[in-house]
Amino acid sequence: AHDRACLCDNARMAVVVRLFWNICLLRVGPELVPPRAWFICPIILAHLAINVVWLEVAVPDLPSALALNAALLNLAVMAAASWFALYIRQHEGRFPATLGAAAGAETMLTAVLLVIYGFTSGVVRETASWVFLVWSIVVVGFILQRALSCRMWLGTLLSLAISSTSMIVVNTVLAPMLPADVVLETSAAE
Repeated sequence: AHDRACLCDNARMAVVVRLFWNICLLRVGPELVPPRAWFICPIILAHLAINVVWLEVAVPDLPSALALNAALLNLAVMAAASWFALYIRQHEGRFPATLGAAAGAETMLTAVLLVIYGFTSGVVRETASWVFLVWSIVVVGFILQRALSCRMWLGTLLSLAISSTSMIVVNTVLAPMLPADVVLETSAAE
């Protein structure tokens, strides 16, 4: 029971935020993310929640149920592609930490982008979206590079492929339920 530390107190939360911020700055890799369910599950829930908020800000007329479905599909694509890549390289044991690192880093970046969105508009907002898109692809590429023990360019290419596939899957699956002019960006990373 002592292994399941409460992440709710401020000191532990500061350590978690610092960990994911350092991953976003490419200072540390997914190997420092505890591969335990008590740690990964709240990170995944935060990732889903922040993506729902992102979608509701980016697409104001989108119903919450569709935003949740889009966030779930995005997470499923990221998890499936990451697991498959790790399986191919025979590193399946790294999957929980890899998924946790990617979800935590994307949660951090999306939260920062939402703050920027609150204080900007127009060209600055669009520029911020592009900067955070590229940043997120590089960060997830870095995580995959460390998890797969491969070159950075390969991890980044895989990250770009996952991001593109996620957008295609989400828009294809949810297209019948969306207005004709809406294309979903499933996270700040896409």
